[in-house]
Amino acid sequence: MNKPLPWADDTPRLSLWCAVLFCCFSAVLAAVYLRPQLAGLLCVLPVASYLMLGLQMGMVYSVGSSVLGLAVAWLRPGNPAETLLGVSAAVLMAGVLSHLFAMRRATLMAALRRTASPDPLTGLHNHLYLESIFGQLTRSQRGKPPTVSLMLIALAPGAGDAQLVQTARQIEEVCRASDWAFRFGDERFCVLVPWVTQVQGQQIADRLLAGINAQQQQRQHARLGLARWPDDAPALAALHKIAERNLQG
Repeated sequence: MNKPLPWADDTPRLSLWCAVLFCCFSAVLAAVYLRPQLAGLLCVLPVASYLMLGLQMGMVYSVGSSVLGLAVAWLRPGNPAETLLGVSAAVLMAGVLSHLFAMRRATLMAALRRTASPDPLTGLHNHLYLESIFGQLTRSQRGKPPTVSLMLIALAPGAGDAQLVQTARQIEEVCRASDWAFRFGDERFCVLVPWVTQVQGQQIADRLLAGINAQQQQRQHARLGLARWPDDAPALAALHKIAERNLQG
């Protein structure tokens, strides 16, 4: 079974980038002091800080380097007050916009991690990951049969944690390395089986349902609804409705 996509930290190699930016900022401050007409370079400091260091360390570097740079520009003799005020306003605006951008990026990264995180009980993918994977599978066929089978599995109402875990293990045992399994509600699972013919998809569904029911100790057996993209529907929402209808049928 496929594993969740690895998400890198917001700021990999933080110490290295801090050292690199410190050297770059020192060079900028020296240039501003030696050539006052280069004071506009100070606007680069907050942008580079947030872009390379993320939200927390970016804010520290942005505030520190901007204050130090403006102090150098103000203390340098011969700088017109109007120019210094304009540079200060530009640096402040660049810092505010960079901070807002970094906050939005951090929020999006947190949402992506939640989406990709596995279900804590079964270890399968979170159902919020389903739409993203479905889009990837339908876009990247790589010369294989352009089909994706969606299998919706419903256990009997009141299934306990042990039955959910057993079902997840059975799904992992039957499905191939290229298939994707998701926890989809309290007693439901969803499996995406790409690049198979209608006969192959039905055979996998039959083996999967037989294996799950063989482990169930309740009188009510599990049910499985099958729908195929793009034959049955072109969109995920419509495909899910068809699988739901076949599940009830």
